Amino acid sequence: MTRWFNSLTMRERVLLVGLVPLAVMFGLFQFAWVPLQQTRAAHLTDIAAYRLVSSAAARLQADPAPIAVPAPTDPIATRVTQSAESAGLQLRRLEPDGTGLRVTLDEVPFQSIMLWMSDMEANFAVRVAAIELDRRPAPGAISARLLLEDMQ
Repeated sequence: MTRWFNSLTMRERVLLVGLVPLAVMFGLFQFAWVPLQQTRAAHLTDIAAYRLVSSAAARLQADPAPIAVPAPTDPIATRVTQSAESAGLQLRRLEPDGTGLRVTLDEVPFQSIMLWMSDMEANFAVRVAAIELDRRPAPGAISARLLLEDMQ
């Protein structure tokens, strides 16, 4: 190795001595630091979701009495659309189904849809009669098909 290094010109030696540490630092950053930070961010997201769900469960245990919701005057489609907009969800499809409404959502965060359903029940007098959830490739994302009905 020394013989090979000594056979290089001075310019080649300087370039080699300068580039090897940079290449090692880049490799450590790209293949060690970046994956660790991505894993850390994913775990922090999981912790935040857990805290959100556990605080919601604690609130339900503290006050299990149902809240009386006044009789709605708007059609169910209007109330569902308003509640989805306030929750930041984009509805893909709305279909009337007798007195109810079938709703389809794509690629939504699980915790967002759970909070949206509880908000509809508490504030818009809409309850979930049936639900079908499908896991999506993105972490925490789902597709949902809901059958919603008035709470009368």
